[in-house]
Amino acid sequence: MGNSVLFRASAVLTFCIVISGLAAAQTAKNDMGQRVAVLTGEYDAAKQAKDWQRAASVAQQLVELNATPKNLLLLGDAQQQCHADNDALATYGRAITQAEAEKPANGAPAAEWNEVLAKLYVSKGNALLRLKQTAEAIAAYHKSTEFAANPAVAYFNICVVLSNSGDMENGIAACQKSVQVDPGRADAWFILGALGFANSKMDAHGNNLISSETRQALGKYLELAPSGPHAADVKAMLDMAVK
Repeated sequence: MGNSVLFRASAVLTFCIVISGLAAAQTAKNDMGQRVAVLTGEYDAAKQAKDWQRAASVAQQLVELNATPKNLLLLGDAQQQCHADNDALATYGRAITQAEAEKPANGAPAAEWNEVLAKLYVSKGNALLRLKQTAEAIAAYHKSTEFAANPAVAYFNICVVLSNSGDMENGIAACQKSVQVDPGRADAWFILGALGFANSKMDAHGNNLISSETRQALGKYLELAPSGPHAADVKAMLDMAVK
C-alpha cells in the first residue's frame, strides 16, 4: 500500500517536471518569436530610412537568434548595400547551403522555400556583378528562374547584363522572357524596344525600319510609363522610325 502511494507520488512529480519543462520551452520559444518580430520591424524601419549600417547590425542579431535562410538573406542584402560585397556573397552562400539542407520533402508545401531561394540567387547575382564576375552573375540569375514563381526580375537582370556586354541577341531573348512573365515591367519593354531599334536598318531617307515587335515594345513602355525616365528617348526613337 505504502509502495503504491509512493509510486503514484513519484509519477505525479515526474509528470509535473515534464509539464514544467514543456512550459519553459514554450515560453522561451514565444520570447524568441517576439524578439524576432521586434528585430524584423527594426530592420524594415532601417531599410525604409536607407540606414544600411543599422539594417546590417539588426540583421546580424536576427541571424544570431535564428540563422534561417530568410534572415541570412536580410543580412546579405544589407551587407551589399554597405558595399561589403564579398561579405554579402559569403552570407548568400551560407544561406543557400542552409536552404538546401531544409528542402521540403516530396509533397510538402514548397512555395515559400522556392521563393526564398529565388531571391537568394538574384541577390547573389547582384553581388557577383558588383564584383565584376559577370558570367557567374548570369549563372546565378538563371538559377533563380528555376525557383521563382515569377522570374521576371532574374530575366530582366540577365537582359541588362547581356545588353551592356554587347550580346544583343541573347539580351533580347531574356527581355522577351521577362515581359512574358510580367507584362507590367516597363523597363523591360524599354530595353527590348531599344535593342530592337539599335538593330534596325535605315531606308534611303535615313529613317529607321523598325520591326512591329520593336514598335510594340516602345509603345508598351509609353503606355506603362508615359512620364517615365525613358519616355523622351522612346518618343525620339518612334519619331525616327518609318511610319
